Amino acid sequence: MDDGGTTWSDIAGWYDELVERGSGPHETALATLLALVPPVEGRAVLDVGCGTGLATRALAAAGATVTGTDASPAMLDRARAHGATTPYVLDDARTLAAFGTATVDGVTCQLALMDIPDLDAALASIHRVLRPGGWFAFVIAHPCFLGPGAGPTTLADGRRAVAVPAYLDERFWRSANPQGVRRAGQHHRTLATYLNALVAAGFALEEVVEPRASALLAEQQPVYAEVSIVLAARVRRA
Repeated sequence: MDDGGTTWSDIAGWYDELVERGSGPHETALATLLALVPPVEGRAVLDVGCGTGLATRALAAAGATVTGTDASPAMLDRARAHGATTPYVLDDARTLAAFGTATVDGVTCQLALMDIPDLDAALASIHRVLRPGGWFAFVIAHPCFLGPGAGPTTLADGRRAVAVPAYLDERFWRSANPQGVRRAGQHHRTLATYLNALVAAGFALEEVVEPRASALLAEQQPVYAEVSIVLAARVRRA
């Protein structure tokens, strides 16, 4: 969404350095994604919203013939700077115009689906590029715990929890934290919206994961030892 605020290209360098230093949320998300995808060795995989290429590189290391795509030129520059031979293509997830119909075995999207303004268009494009029977695996910021106004709190008995004051308010929002990843914004959608959109796009649900925090995430953000920071799923194209 172009509201004149911070963009992903604006923070690409900072974001890349954050992830490379060691980020509990990204470590947890990547491990969840890799556990969720089917065997990828020798398979053609498209990593949508690849950002700086963290998941793209991991999929390539697992043997996939993988291409990363993102709408941010600066993010792709950072991905290419990591030196891998993996191709990276500038494209809009809502169209995936650079990719042919029924050309890949699997699609991944790690921590980016909530950044795309038109969810239905993105899912339609992903469905189009998949071969019949192909799979789509994604990880998103958990919509039940990461949304407008949500934040850590402490219960009367001292336990950590997350206050969620506006879960049903679907809208674009930005974190007020000047050093937060989500200052670039994201589109908050309910869990029902995501599930219904997947069904409408022609996908069948196979598995859903709400992972426990990695040790690093629990250390960096202790509240996410109590609730899941991400939601992940794998679906299948008919």
